[in-house]
Amino acid sequence: MGDRQFIIPGEERNPGSSAMLLSLSPDGRWLGYPAGDSYVVRDLTGTRTMAFPPSETGRRMAAWVWSADSKRLLVGDFREGNDNTYTLVDVLTGSRTPAMIPAARTPLALTNEGEVVSRARDQQPEHVRVLTLTVSAIGDATGRSVTIDASAILAQNESLFPGSVLVHPDGGGYLLGVGTADGISTGVLRVAADGRVLERVVDVPRDNREFWNVLGVNGDGLLLSRQTNGTGRQATTVVAVTGKALRDLVALPHESVVAVPGASAR
Repeated sequence: MGDRQFIIPGEERNPGSSAMLLSLSPDGRWLGYPAGDSYVVRDLTGTRTMAFPPSETGRRMAAWVWSADSKRLLVGDFREGNDNTYTLVDVLTGSRTPAMIPAARTPLALTNEGEVVSRARDQQPEHVRVLTLTVSAIGDATGRSVTIDASAILAQNESLFPGSVLVHPDGGGYLLGVGTADGISTGVLRVAADGRVLERVVDVPRDNREFWNVLGVNGDGLLLSRQTNGTGRQATTVVAVTGKALRDLVALPHESVVAVPGASAR
């Protein structure tokens, strides 16, 4: 959105990697991209880079999730299966701390204090109206439970989107996407840190010609994307949520793949 461009060096591109393995910090400063089986995070305001090689052959690295203030990144070391390991990175200092996340849990978000928000892998993703999260410090394998019961505020055909849990930009509580059982976004809820549903932040306009998605947060608030299909070409617009109002920020070139803001490996 600031008209900045960065071409990933040819020798570092992995032709087998999805573009969705790219990540961008919410403030737009740090770009992450796969480099073979490793992962590289680059400071777009300078030339500094940080490399994250896998722990052994056959494993790969990816950015998992950024904190809302863009100061911390959770990096995953994974193989196909459930034996992922994670490292918390302070991108300003470069310090790296192993994160104790049980194999039975999936990281969803990262607080500004460096706590990991996760959910149990065995929770069914279809038609979820009550979601239990665990918020844990990096060195704590147990953490505290946070239960979100949205039954009273959701329409009959709506459910929570467990993969769309975001820490609010002000660090107080969460933003949680909701939609239909077949994956169509219909709105976003504001949830307190203790799990209480505070309000329905926004309702997504319903139009059969458009497909909406929750992108993430930047320093000011929530960002959505609106995709429209016309004459065989897909166009995407980044939309900001201010109060209850929707404001178009930028229209992306046709067939663009959105990789901002935040990590998208999950």
